[in-house]
Amino acid sequence: MARLLTRAIFNAGLITLWMMAFASAQEQPAMDAETLGLRGAVAEPAPAARQAGLRLGSFQIDPSLETGVSHQSSETNKTLGAKVVAQSQWSRHDLRLETQIDTASRRGLAAEKWTARAVLNGRLDITARLAATGELRYSMTADEEEQDQTNYGASAGVRVTPGPLEVTLRGSLDYRRVGDPVTGSESGNDYRETASELRVAYDRGAILAPFVEARLTDRNTGTVSGFDGDASLWELRGGVQIDRGEKFTGELSAGIGQIRPRDSRRDPLNGLLWAASLTWSPVRLTTITLDASGGVQFSETTDLTDSTMTNGIRNTSIALRAERSFNYRLDGFARASYSYGSYSGIDRADETMLFETGLSYALTPQSSLFGSFTHERSRSRRADQAEDDDRSNGVAVRLQVRR
Repeated sequence: MARLLTRAIFNAGLITLWMMAFASAQEQPAMDAETLGLRGAVAEPAPAARQAGLRLGSFQIDPSLETGVSHQSSETNKTLGAKVVAQSQWSRHDLRLETQIDTASRRGLAAEKWTARAVLNGRLDITARLAATGELRYSMTADEEEQDQTNYGASAGVRVTPGPLEVTLRGSLDYRRVGDPVTGSESGNDYRETASELRVAYDRGAILAPFVEARLTDRNTGTVSGFDGDASLWELRGGVQIDRGEKFTGELSAGIGQIRPRDSRRDPLNGLLWAASLTWSPVRLTTITLDASGGVQFSETTDLTDSTMTNGIRNTSIALRAERSFNYRLDGFARASYSYGSYSGIDRADETMLFETGLSYALTPQSSLFGSFTHERSRSRRADQAEDDDRSNGVAVRLQVRR
């Protein structure tokens, strides 16, 4: 594990150094970044007192360090994380690199769990009506009590705006490997997933902008407990985007989808798709966000006897979040969520409820203190076992320092 950690840190460092060298070669004029969020409407100290980050050529470099302690279900974790974000300041193009390393210790200061992550994405405006986008993703998680997990991802897209329409074509490739260098991979958790998406929308400048979206996803997982886990999912949906400025924005959509397993012993799974994402600011300095969705998703789960494999999951999720900025130093939030998943083909259903609330206090322009309380309840129902009902309460305190 130490060798993998060293390799991840070395790769992240190489990417960061490349970005810095590339940025220093740019001679385009820099532009001031706008500060977005709740605090933008609150009276703050003079700009000189709240400047953060470093300027490197035409890039803004924002490093931060975070440490904290959390306690949940009779277990205490000490966390330490470092994050570096490099963001271009060009007017027509965009390039952003984010690298992050997090560690967690359950006993003493030993790092029993760590995560390394790097994301590079960009946008190139070829003409006023044609733009290309791309993204590279990498993450790795290692835990002494669980198997290691490595994720690779890449996506590319093109956006064309002929007249009042906006046409977006996007493709992506994701690969996940779950395993341990000594014990090997766990069958059924590895997958390779490819997806293509076409979206046609009316000009976003309108208050109500209708759109149509089609997506095809293919997942390859190999053999799981004697079943072929490969399957494809197609989705077709239509909806409307809502834009009422800072007061109210959102998106509503509905459609149909189908999962088609490769194994003849698994039946196709049809489902209705719906989604709602709304952001409302009822009064100044207060924001309420609603995210809700329902549909079908892949699953390679088998029953307790491994004699039947699910065709997929019908899932429903609802999340409500409220944020309030009391002044330029103190912010608060509360969040409640509920999710329900029913497995098709096997007698199982999972249910999770979560409530979280917390406060953020800016100690200085470059440091903040976070505190939160979490209550979570989960249950899994199966025909051949008693109901499980797990409840847990957790508290966490974190200190973040930014350059």
